[in-house]
Amino acid sequence: MKCTALSALLLLVQAPAAALHSSALRPSLDAPGIVTHGPRMLKAGSSREVALTFDADMTPGMEGELRSGKVRSFDNETVVQALEKTNTPATFFLTGMWAQVYPASALALARHLGFEIENHSYDHPGFSQPCYGLAMIPDAQKAANIERSQRAIEAATGETPRYFRFPGGCAAESDVKKVEAAGLKVVHWDVIGGDANQPDPAVIVKDVLGRVRGGSIVVLHVSGGHAPATGLALPAIIKGLRAEGYTLVTVKTLLGQP
Repeated sequence: MKCTALSALLLLVQAPAAALHSSALRPSLDAPGIVTHGPRMLKAGSSREVALTFDADMTPGMEGELRSGKVRSFDNETVVQALEKTNTPATFFLTGMWAQVYPASALALARHLGFEIENHSYDHPGFSQPCYGLAMIPDAQKAANIERSQRAIEAATGETPRYFRFPGGCAAESDVKKVEAAGLKVVHWDVIGGDANQPDPAVIVKDVLGRVRGGSIVVLHVSGGHAPATGLALPAIIKGLRAEGYTLVTVKTLLGQP
């Protein structure tokens, strides 16, 4: 059954957390070539580095919600404020459409010395199905979507992403090859922050602190609107991780890139 971006978005908003993890909606995250975490062990012992990452989602349906006034903003400034206040490095995976809707915010993120900007597709479709109800993208349009996002992010930020994250983590091996052909590396996660549609910051804190290991990549959201409590949860997440001896770094640092 085909679904529009708006209907897919409504499914994500309305579906309970349990449904979002059901076998009927859950994609495969094990396609070859996908990075889900950094080194677990270093020469001196266990790795204590962890990367906090934030997806900036935007679909045509979400843009419609902004124009109608249904949602005030998909730019969560409290996330950035929490990171800055605690001097925490972070990686932001921007959709090209989000960068175009919020060019000033995208530029500010790129200018921050502790932040890293990466690619999260242009308009957040499901590259493979099932994908949590995300709209399907025809195979013939996938490479153009990746490139369009790359150009939109570069135009807004002056930065050239080196990593790509599939919306929902949904990707077939052929999709990964398209990303690699564009000169990008696919980076997903091994810890789901659980902030999507979650109004209780305590739940998010528990999800993150209970799942992190050395080398973990944590996925959260900076798109507000449908992830309203992320900024409220961040201070406790950061404090808790540091109390356990973890060092917070960007994905680039975690993966040992210059």
